[in-house]
Amino acid sequence: MSSWLVSLHFALRHFLIRNSLFDIRNSNVGLLVFDKMPLVRAAIAPSLSMVAVLACGCGDDGRRPTYRTEGTVTLSDGAPLSEGWIEFQLADDTRAPTAKARIQLDGRFELGTYAEADGAIEGLHQALILPPFPPIADPGRANATPPDPKRYPQINPRYRSYRTSGLKFTVTSEPSKNRFEVRLED
Repeated sequence: MSSWLVSLHFALRHFLIRNSLFDIRNSNVGLLVFDKMPLVRAAIAPSLSMVAVLACGCGDDGRRPTYRTEGTVTLSDGAPLSEGWIEFQLADDTRAPTAKARIQLDGRFELGTYAEADGAIEGLHQALILPPFPPIADPGRANATPPDPKRYPQINPRYRSYRTSGLKFTVTSEPSKNRFEVRLED
């Protein structure tokens, strides 16, 4: 083997060992032997690095700012809607993420768009209300009782759709103005 080739062999071997990308060991004939698993790890490492960079939130993630938005939902008689869901959708951008919240026992809610209770995007929103669904009665039980109307109230079906609910609210960048009282009519 020529001297420059031997030098190149040792320089390459030294570089690979120093950078520890591969598990290298000598063979009986003086050639480099590569273990396959480190090669797989070396091929996957750049991909994992890219995934880690993307997952860490570096750069613009496309999220729009949200503002604390809360309120209460009451029935026509003034009693709170004791369970269910409320959702807000931007009126002019139906592709934007919706803000939603579980309605608490006292009728209160606090909207969340990207995380629980992180608020809603600024702008005019349409809203819908999904009441709690009563448990399905077992037709085999002779003494099955109907669901409690206080816990599972019947609300007008129009509130289950953005298009028909008639509920519109404007979320602003000033959280003190983002408290809404929603009163459901029969």
